[in-house]
Amino acid sequence: MSSRIEGELMTKFATLAAIVLALFAAPARALDCPAPYLCFLNGSWAADGTSFGKPSRITMRWQSALGGKFARIDYRIETTGEGAQLFEGTGLYRPLKGGAYDGTWFDSQGAMHPLQASFTGAKLTSHWGVKGKTYGRTTYTMLDDARVEVVDAIQDKTGAWKEFSRNTLTKVE
Repeated sequence: MSSRIEGELMTKFATLAAIVLALFAAPARALDCPAPYLCFLNGSWAADGTSFGKPSRITMRWQSALGGKFARIDYRIETTGEGAQLFEGTGLYRPLKGGAYDGTWFDSQGAMHPLQASFTGAKLTSHWGVKGKTYGRTTYTMLDDARVEVVDAIQDKTGAWKEFSRNTLTKVE
């Protein structure tokens, strides 16, 4: 085979390989993160910390859900020691425009709360519940690629925020 034909075949092969990579690599990224503002939270996270004033194991998992139309969080706090408690919740966030989200939170206390959230920089701030009733705020702040600080607070009747959980979770997946 002549070197000209070999060169043409190599060029065609390289072009075909580039097309195949472009076709398969880009969609894989899109499938992993259809809700672009929450990509940084995708995966499983865990920490040993403090919640409700007690030593706790905190875990959360973020993933796309329902055909990529929502981002889903499964969150769990398991306190240890005397009076140990288990709190679990699942939230579905629907992306809106400009880094905003709405959704619904369901938890093991039987609560179902509306969610309103916004994303700025490396922080997702989520307000849950109804002002004047049960109203809370959770922030998820990326510290680096492998750590996120999660802070939970509830608003009292005077409008003051009372923090009940602050932990730095590490990515485990």
